Amino acid sequence: MRDKKYFDTLCNTADGVFIVDAEKRILRWNKGAEKILGHAEADVLNHDCFRIVAGKSRADKGLCNPNCKIHANAISGTPQENFDMLVHGKDQRPLWLNVSTLSPADGEEPFLAHILRDVTEEKRKEQALEKFLEYLEAHGFMTKELSSAKSALRSSAAVKLASMEKAAASLSDREIEVLTLLAEGLSTKNLAQKLNISHFTARNHIQNILVKLDLHSKAQAVSYAFKRGIL
Repeated sequence: MRDKKYFDTLCNTADGVFIVDAEKRILRWNKGAEKILGHAEADVLNHDCFRIVAGKSRADKGLCNPNCKIHANAISGTPQENFDMLVHGKDQRPLWLNVSTLSPADGEEPFLAHILRDVTEEKRKEQALEKFLEYLEAHGFMTKELSSAKSALRSSAAVKLASMEKAAASLSDREIEVLTLLAEGLSTKNLAQKLNISHFTARNHIQNILVKLDLHSKAQAVSYAFKRGIL
């Protein structure tokens, strides 16, 4: 089963892929994995995967370790669901990856192939929305609809942010960007610094958003955007 052509096929994707044996030693590491994590294949081959990847389920809870349950279950033939994990690339940048795991059904010369997709941006927006919902709740703005949405956001890792409704909201790409930063809790001053624009320009963007949405405050704008699926 460890035929070179078979491994070549598994690695022939733009997604990141690394393959490990039953002892968790890295057998293959494709260009996609190198691009995402920054490590060249020559630097990681035959190393323990948990030492190279060092993934966590969240900032304070380790996931990759010598007794990895995902590895043990997959090696035993139990199909594994995809999962998200927090890692740090070679340059120490924090990254969120969605990981799918494949293993041969026959159990001969067992190995695991991990398929990696960078979902850092999606995770960032998801976390920004949750922070904003917490802000609404703390300040008494939490409606029954938003409260239900907050519970759903926290309970399901499969929740995805809806696509932008530019036609409905008539918002430009820059205004969407401003609205996303408002959802993260940035002040007008910090927003201007983040986008490298003047404080006056930032205020104009916010005012244009309020006018287009016929709203009267930044909190209303972000609440509206969340409910309409703009964020």
